[in-house]
Amino acid sequence: MSVQDKRLKALFGTALLSFLLGLPLAAPVAAAEEATKDEEVTTNEGGPAADAADETPNWRETTLSGDWGGARKRLYDAGVQADLLYTADYLRNNSGGLKHGGAYMGHVDLVLQFDGEKLFGWRGGSAVVQLISNSGGRVNLNYVGSLMGVDNLEAPVNRSGIFKAWLQQSFLDDKASLRVGLYPIDSEFYVTDASGVFVHPSLGMAAEVASFGSLAGPSIYPTSTYAARLRIDPDPAWYAMLAVSRGIPSERIATAGPNVSWQKGTGSMLIGEVGFSPAKAGLLNNRSPSEEKDEFEPISKLALGLWRYTPRFPELLAVDAAGEPLLATHWGAYALAEQTLWRVPESNRDLAAFLRYGFTDGKTNTLDYSFSAGLSFRGPFAGREKDALGIAATRAHAGPQGRAQLSAELGEPLSSTAETVVEMTYRAPLAPGVVVQPVVQRIFNPGLALPNATVAGVRLQLAL
Repeated sequence: MSVQDKRLKALFGTALLSFLLGLPLAAPVAAAEEATKDEEVTTNEGGPAADAADETPNWRETTLSGDWGGARKRLYDAGVQADLLYTADYLRNNSGGLKHGGAYMGHVDLVLQFDGEKLFGWRGGSAVVQLISNSGGRVNLNYVGSLMGVDNLEAPVNRSGIFKAWLQQSFLDDKASLRVGLYPIDSEFYVTDASGVFVHPSLGMAAEVASFGSLAGPSIYPTSTYAARLRIDPDPAWYAMLAVSRGIPSERIATAGPNVSWQKGTGSMLIGEVGFSPAKAGLLNNRSPSEEKDEFEPISKLALGLWRYTPRFPELLAVDAAGEPLLATHWGAYALAEQTLWRVPESNRDLAAFLRYGFTDGKTNTLDYSFSAGLSFRGPFAGREKDALGIAATRAHAGPQGRAQLSAELGEPLSSTAETVVEMTYRAPLAPGVVVQPVVQRIFNPGLALPNATVAGVRLQLAL
């Protein structure tokens, strides 16, 4: 090993330890995009000339700046991977909602991944740090008025800082792992790969979990907080996850943002999920002998989840004989399914579907259940295997107390008990590191009282 390599490892090792140990003193961090975004940037592996066993990312094919003259490769070999992504959205409400108008929203992600074994000889150890910065306006808040939102970049307050920072230890021959740190639960829980192409926030973490009335909500965008997650994969077809996080990272949604002050949280949130892959279990194995040899991975998952908060919260409206608010446990459950339905033979082009349903106690927050379904087509056209076409719908229903509270705030009866959104989008890489994604949404009964809205716009992503 050269002196330069040793200095490089020492430099990044020291920086990582001081960075993580200093988290409790860091400033509040900003809003973050859906947790799946950084994985899209950082898991592009290999290339036409790459060896099958070489997992080194091909930066020339996936970024604008390439390999930085070999610097990225040297960092990767030393145990550090750095990825920088800029996302810009412009969405406009063209009918209904609050009023006509549009706004730009910008988002920056800097993702650093650390390989503990390469850096320190720490077998099974790894770490991730994600810094983010938001800018721009708020389309939903100012123009649409939807309960579920319209764009997964929009946050109550623009912030810059840390969104994710965790250490992970794998054990039992990589069949189990423990992750501890600043951890958004929607990076792994209650998410489907087939819905990852969409812009609407409720096609990421579902609305009934993300929405908590006027409170900030769980450890998801934009309110990440400390958590510990245990995952066990006893068999390639099965997994189980359990996480405990701080319950409410901050008190009010208007001031919500990622923060690292444990004292300002409210109780704890516990969430568990068990999942099964029919494809990995061999139940859907109808591939030809030639297809068995390729690296195509079908989307295939069934999962059940359950979550609850440890403190009891006041019900929205119900009171006891003395006029004091009744207390209830805030809890919920969900089920999801996604599956590749069809594949163009001997290609990476496929059609996948997803279904998700979740419900809550319906007493402590506005929404009592939601349902989502959709289709995504990877490579809809020959010669465009990296494109993605998606159409999906999501519907959120308000419980009796939630409807009564909304009606009282409006001073008039509601026009509906549920809000429904239909989105169609097309994601197209135009050049290495450049992705353009037009999107159209039709929002029925936004806010349960406003005229139907039509939102259209475009997303631009730059991997630097």
